[in-house]
Amino acid sequence: MITTQWPQRPPEPVTDLSVWWEGAPRAAADLTRLRREVQAVVGGRPDQDDDADGLDRLLLIFEELASNGLRHGRPPVRVLLATVPTGWLLDVSDAAADRPPIPARGRDAADGGMGLPLVARLAAAHGWTVYEDRKHVWALIEAVPVSWPSNGGAAPPRQDAQPTGGGAAGVDRTLARIRGVTDGRAAVLGFRPALRATGPVADLTGDVVTDLLAVLGEALTNVARHAHAGSVDVDLAVTVDDITLRVRDDGIGLAGAPSYVGLADLRRRAAWHGGTLDVQPEPAGGTRLTWAVPRRPTVPQPRPRS
Repeated sequence: MITTQWPQRPPEPVTDLSVWWEGAPRAAADLTRLRREVQAVVGGRPDQDDDADGLDRLLLIFEELASNGLRHGRPPVRVLLATVPTGWLLDVSDAAADRPPIPARGRDAADGGMGLPLVARLAAAHGWTVYEDRKHVWALIEAVPVSWPSNGGAAPPRQDAQPTGGGAAGVDRTLARIRGVTDGRAAVLGFRPALRATGPVADLTGDVVTDLLAVLGEALTNVARHAHAGSVDVDLAVTVDDITLRVRDDGIGLAGAPSYVGLADLRRRAAWHGGTLDVQPEPAGGTRLTWAVPRRPTVPQPRPRS
């Protein structure tokens, strides 16, 4: 018997349930395109015009659950988005009915599952079940504004750095989401990464923030897996032209992770916005990862279905 902190239960029955969108990602490269499909479909609903918080949470949960299905499940992976009276029900299924979702609490970060605790905090309800030989991992997202949790509690976010520009509410929310990632990795790192953010952070679009959070999480996970670091500095700089995220550690350097797993996904998230990813050794030891994308939006070219 496998014990998991992700509850095994079906969603509560809903009488007014309609499938709004469905997709079938076959590789990580499909996720950004499908995420934008979800954004276009949900954002086009008249009743969602003023719910940026709910849409942002939906897109982030979509990325986490769909990527987990691709990484740890068995194809084919299918994603269904249904509307319910209070918001949306997201269902990600795969053929690995024998592999329950296991959050990465109290175990090696290399085993994955780092995004499941985040989904549990952001969703109104969540769980998994088996139906017709397929595993279904689901989350209920309420379409109402909420405060973004930094560490699962109600404590106000710390002021590690004072960004300039943008509205205070937007800065607090975006920084709280970034801190949620750094705080979430503190347990596996053995310390809390130092965070510094400058520039109009509040003006970042939800699409860029979604990728930024995923890149930061993967970078910190790589440090936890391979670097044997004693400290990590996270710097986010937003200028008129660029958005640059730098993650520096004082560990053993690139030799500790010859393949440096996760880079393909990080490059995909940079290329989609017309940006770049660079990983270099630090002169004094350790590794510096730089993810940079232009501030001005680019129009991505459709990707052929492989």
